Amino acid sequence: MRYKCELAYDGTNYAGFQSQINALAIQDVIEEALQKIFQVKIRIVMASRTDAGVHALGQVFHFDAKEYDPYRLKGALNHYLPNAIHINKIEVVDESFHARFNVKAKTYRYLINCGEKSPFLNERALQIHYDLDIELMKEALKLFVGKHDFTSYNTTPLEDIADQVREIYDFTLTLKGDLLIFEIRGNGFLRNMVRLIIGDLVDVGRKRKTLDDIKESLDRPDKKKERLNVAPGGLYLVSIEY
Repeated sequence: MRYKCELAYDGTNYAGFQSQINALAIQDVIEEALQKIFQVKIRIVMASRTDAGVHALGQVFHFDAKEYDPYRLKGALNHYLPNAIHINKIEVVDESFHARFNVKAKTYRYLINCGEKSPFLNERALQIHYDLDIELMKEALKLFVGKHDFTSYNTTPLEDIADQVREIYDFTLTLKGDLLIFEIRGNGFLRNMVRLIIGDLVDVGRKRKTLDDIKESLDRPDKKKERLNVAPGGLYLVSIEY
């Protein structure tokens, strides 16, 4: 049977979701728990490869195994998983379902704390100690909406993925107290893409870059452009749509 699992995790102490050499990844922890339950090695297929230090509210993976009641399976998995990883939902799906290939949209969130440093936001939000032009940043983020070649805004080599055109459906910035909340939804994201976009928006807010600089990076894609890759702790995979 094929199982679809939705989960949340604190990625602070993990080398990302996907298994790594000589480093502990979230995939390793989940597969170890599944092996304890089913007594066989089970490989899971993830929807998104979040980087080291990145968190998730709505990551998805699937796996195939013998029949097991989904409710009991959720309880068994959470029993074996550490507190930093929690399975929110498990359901049986058709064998045609694929966690990665069936994705229609993903939503990411990035948090920036512009106020006093908070111990509760360590590895949860980017701490900034300088003034930002919020209205100018809101104007800049509109430039990313639509279909663009994001070669300038990711670290995936062109040799690995030649077509780096992606479509951003929605991109918003809200301020709650001292917390800046970016939310971006699109049909796909390349490695470090969200963090590099946020980095340029921060530079715009600091008046280190202009709207024309953003337009040029989108109109003239170039991997060699100078970019700010903001810290991973402020990034959250919010949801995945199928």
